Amino acid sequence: MVAPIVITILAYLHIISAMGWLGGAVLFVSAVAPGLRSLSPTARLEFLSKVGPRAVRFFIGSSTATIVFGLALLFSFPGAFSTTITAGLTFGLIAYLDAILVSIPSLRKADHLAKEMLASGQAGGPPSPELAKALKRGGIGATTVVVLLVITLIFMVTAGFPF
Repeated sequence: MVAPIVITILAYLHIISAMGWLGGAVLFVSAVAPGLRSLSPTARLEFLSKVGPRAVRFFIGSSTATIVFGLALLFSFPGAFSTTITAGLTFGLIAYLDAILVSIPSLRKADHLAKEMLASGQAGGPPSPELAKALKRGGIGATTVVVLLVITLIFMVTAGFPF
């Protein structure tokens, strides 16, 4: 049997990393992405090239930590398996796959393209079709992640308060 303090620590780490992932994704979808559209082309490229890589690292770290600590918590507390937890786990894993396979690669590509455009002096014009496509795909992926994480949150809270 795992000591209760270990379960408590894993629960806090899981919840804090999930708050970072969901909070960051909501901030990105509701404020950052719409704000980027209102910037000049040069400012947009500078933002993507400077802030984008940090945001990508944050999302990789917080999403991976959420999954790792959640699985560690689940396997250290065998009585926690339930239909509600399983549903939350399923939606959480789908959100993680969406983030890792769609959103993050698209945003990473947009960051790379922005750096290339700035370096080559193409910053003043409209975004290239490739950049626009990467941003659109990343935005759709991030929005999907938010929806999936909210559904996951509903299942996880329901599992914690079964009444």
